[in-house]
Amino acid sequence: MLRHLSSTMLLVLTLGEPSYAQFPREGVAEIPNGQSSAFAGAWEIGFPEGDGMINGDPPVTCEAPVLLQPAGEQSLVYVSSTGQKVAFELTEFSGRTVWFPATGSSLIAVWTNPDEFFSYTVDLATGRARWDDPRVYRRCL
Repeated sequence: MLRHLSSTMLLVLTLGEPSYAQFPREGVAEIPNGQSSAFAGAWEIGFPEGDGMINGDPPVTCEAPVLLQPAGEQSLVYVSSTGQKVAFELTEFSGRTVWFPATGSSLIAVWTNPDEFFSYTVDLATGRARWDDPRVYRRCL
């Protein structure tokens, strides 16, 4: 009976594991975290791709990209596709880069390669990253 119960619990734990476990939480080692120069350029913003995922068109494309402009070694200006600007201070933490705005929610950036990173918002009330709802920034080349 106990063996059956343990097998059942293991199955429930395995099946109950969140699907976002596949999204990266730590960046690749060769890209420096907390440094604005790595982010410099024009970016498309889309969604993760993979088995079982259905995504529409990216909300931001290279025809009207987001611009990330260094404003010092650890500062970045985010220019939206509509021209709005937000300044962020950057810091390295646990293999990722945290973006801190003057007001509002911070973001966590996790590099997957030099031309792509996942971005996660942080809940203001709890301080927890929303690991289950990333956006993917892809460099416009």
